[in-house]
Amino acid sequence: MEPSDAAPNAADMSSSAESEPPSEAVETSPTTNTGQQIAPTSTGEDAETNDLAPIIPDSGDSGGISSDDAPLVHTSIKESTNLLSMYLTRYERPETKRAYKNDIVQFFGTDEVVLPLARKATFMHVNRHIRDLEEEDRAASTIQRRVSAIRGFFDWLVALELIPRNPADAALIRKTRRANTSDRSITFLSRAQSKRLLRATQEAGEAAKRDHALLLVLLHCVLRRSEAAAMDVKHIRPLGHYWVLDLPDTKGGSDQYVKIPAHVVDVIDDMKSHYGIEEGALWRSFSNRNRGDRITGDAIYRIVRRTAERADLPDIGAHALRHTGCTLALESGATIEQVKTHARHKDIDTTMAYIHQRDKLRDSAADRINL
Repeated sequence: MEPSDAAPNAADMSSSAESEPPSEAVETSPTTNTGQQIAPTSTGEDAETNDLAPIIPDSGDSGGISSDDAPLVHTSIKESTNLLSMYLTRYERPETKRAYKNDIVQFFGTDEVVLPLARKATFMHVNRHIRDLEEEDRAASTIQRRVSAIRGFFDWLVALELIPRNPADAALIRKTRRANTSDRSITFLSRAQSKRLLRATQEAGEAAKRDHALLLVLLHCVLRRSEAAAMDVKHIRPLGHYWVLDLPDTKGGSDQYVKIPAHVVDVIDDMKSHYGIEEGALWRSFSNRNRGDRITGDAIYRIVRRTAERADLPDIGAHALRHTGCTLALESGATIEQVKTHARHKDIDTTMAYIHQRDKLRDSAADRINL
């Protein structure tokens, strides 16, 4: 019998342990055009894994890895140990943990990834998962991120000597489409639209001064929303003749800082005085349930979106203001290197994407057709 090439699933195991409900970031398991699930996920409510239809035949020709092939050398890791939970402890940032967990759960179909299940995975399952993602017309960047997450998880298992080889090794799996970052569409606001957005914060009632200061910081410091949410009063400090903003919670994982213009510091000081903020979290909630608490990255996203709606602007999130700050800086004469440094891009190609889009739209053949 030919082995199934669907993604390995907890249904193949004799254990009937229930899976916890997936987090908000985890997508529901997609299906192929034939209706077959890639990796069905238990909801954790009145559902046991042995109720799911098996995807990998539990037989000798399944291509899986037997216990004899990879002896358990770590006494702290049992066959019932949740390897995914243990793997995620390698990462500090909640956003990174959520992203990796989502991708790995989508592949295995459960957030209880135990050793027998992980050993069943072969390159055929990885290839099938990639093919299904392509058939669902997922973006090339999404597929590449998914493969990278799966490969990283199996690299970790290989390093622990729990499996002998990585089934997601580049030499074993099908090539994926390359994400063309130079042609990706970047959503940003013009200078006039940015001013309209800032004026619209005046309609936020009690939160008006907070929202105005917050949006100014997002635009001038080109912050990610998680970085803005982590801001404390003490993070704004003088450095020589300038003001800087310390960023202890960054995507790169190391402490960084960016310059913050003096006029933005003045607006922040006015906000602090208005609300009586002297220390601790800089951006605080006005909701009845969490009043006075630090706002979250999701709350910042909603603030930006709500303000854009008031300003009659396109539906945007917080990251669009990061794009806007980078684009406006380039349009005002900043160099690529200056923007790369300020935005803390690791790769110059990320910064170049702003140039490619600007040049593609500014001097287009479409403007010369004249019908």
